[in-house]
Amino acid sequence: MSIEPIDAVARFCLKTVLNTYKRLAPMGSPLSTPEARAERDAILLAWAMSIDLHDVALGAMGQHSGVRQDQTLEATVCFGQFSGSIDARETLLQQHLYSDPSLFVVNEVVPANESLMWRQVVAWTLKLARDEISKSLRSDHGYNNHTLEERYEVLTTALSMPAIRGAILGKLGRLQPGAAAITSARQSKSGLHPKAADCLQIYQGLRRFAPFALRRTISDAFLKRLGEQRLLELAGGLALAEALSVSSGHPLRWNSSIAADGVMAKVGPFSVGWYTPMAFDSDDCQLIVCAKDSRTNSLVSFIRCVDASGSVVEDEVIRLATQSLVAACRNEVKLGPRYEETPLAHCAIVMRRLYSYKPEAINLDKLLITEFEQLACGRLLELAHRIHRRASLS
Repeated sequence: MSIEPIDAVARFCLKTVLNTYKRLAPMGSPLSTPEARAERDAILLAWAMSIDLHDVALGAMGQHSGVRQDQTLEATVCFGQFSGSIDARETLLQQHLYSDPSLFVVNEVVPANESLMWRQVVAWTLKLARDEISKSLRSDHGYNNHTLEERYEVLTTALSMPAIRGAILGKLGRLQPGAAAITSARQSKSGLHPKAADCLQIYQGLRRFAPFALRRTISDAFLKRLGEQRLLELAGGLALAEALSVSSGHPLRWNSSIAADGVMAKVGPFSVGWYTPMAFDSDDCQLIVCAKDSRTNSLVSFIRCVDASGSVVEDEVIRLATQSLVAACRNEVKLGPRYEETPLAHCAIVMRRLYSYKPEAINLDKLLITEFEQLACGRLLELAHRIHRRASLS
């Protein structure tokens, strides 16, 4: 298992997202509502599209370390421990040619039961991932179909490999591996089997929204892919969504397709995210986080997340961030309902850290400037109230 991110911004994002799943299945209760089942399917798709799963598939295909054998036309050459029928004449010849008395040639390899269990774990992990992607291709999933089809082809190819196909078709392959098989695979020295066992254990945990599985998947599939700037923007967006949830009374829903469509979360009629085309895991530039009202299809709030290297440049960073927010507000005036007389009253600048600047008391007519540490203390709540009131009057 990987260690949870220790960065304060990542911890805040992780905690906020985990709370959305806790609401869907409090105290480990069954996922009885359509919303909970839909969220489970979404997070399982994120699991199927994860880098670890892709590595398992490539390993099964022999492109990474894993279950692989050097095949000849008549025999299989193995090194180390093995079981099977020895070809004595060919063994002597190979030992003489390679000057290696530990080399044996067998006519037919008979895998040990432990090895078969390990292959079963790999095979079922790939099969479950392929099934999740196949199911998503027939529904609204938020991912690019081309990306899903490419990953589907990789998994299908991996499942067609002789060792993996045999594990699925054999007697052991009829049932999903149990805890003993998963534990045994995790203790294997092969780089493929322990990773597949981890993935399968996480899959089983995700089906019931187990915290350990959610933490691992959200961290690996989303948070670890983001650089410092994107992560700060995600924290600002989630803090605004959390404040909108308190203000409006609607629950906060995390969007598992964030990497595909840039939407971080949805709260009733509001959605919060990046509405500028961008690469999810790129930190090339700073982007504005926006709140959109689906009833009017207009952007009702803007947040700029920035970082200053010290007090000397802090004023300049704030000035440039304010200019970008003014430009965003003026652009939105042309596209939707007009803003109030002071448009920046519905905007905020979130600094990673404030140095010499002292935050003013919340003012209904002024731009909100705050730092990351204040987000968790409800600093954006008044901004959310303004957005909610303004949207109600539209």
